[in-house]
Amino acid sequence: MRKMAIIHKLGEYFTKKGKILSIPEYNSEKDKPMRALIIKRVFNSWSRMEIFVKKYYPDIGKVVEKPKPVKSVKKVEDKNDE
Repeated sequence: MRKMAIIHKLGEYFTKKGKILSIPEYNSEKDKPMRALIIKRVFNSWSRMEIFVKKYYPDIGKVVEKPKPVKSVKKVEDKNDE
């Protein structure tokens, strides 16, 4: 598998998980897209793979806050004007 294909596959996986997993965390997962040995073989180290994934998927692990709804206040007219 080519390096960019692995980066995209891992980027999508880590985005779904919410963070880049360490090797023990990754190995303990049941739904991992490929074995850690293959990743280390392609990138020569786990930290080098992390650098590439962070470069192409910089939003992994960032908490996106939902925008607060804007409350519209209706003005009530005074009917007591006499």
